[in-house]
Amino acid sequence: MKRLTLKEAKNMFVLSQGHFDNLIYDENNIKIWLSRMTVADGMPYDNQIIVEELRRGNWVTIDTYQAK
Repeated sequence: MKRLTLKEAKNMFVLSQGHFDNLIYDENNIKIWLSRMTVADGMPYDNQIIVEELRRGNWVTIDTYQAK
């Protein structure tokens, strides 16, 4: 899956809100989250994208990056 730009991520429909992130994609055993946390909250950068994949019944983070 290609990495999303910040514009693409922010234009996606929010499927669900977690405690710190918005779920913006959930298909084919892949979930993509856009973090609402910022550098001020202690994150390494703003607009963090977390990509998870379902492997053997467990969600595993397969990519984390800053959406620009």
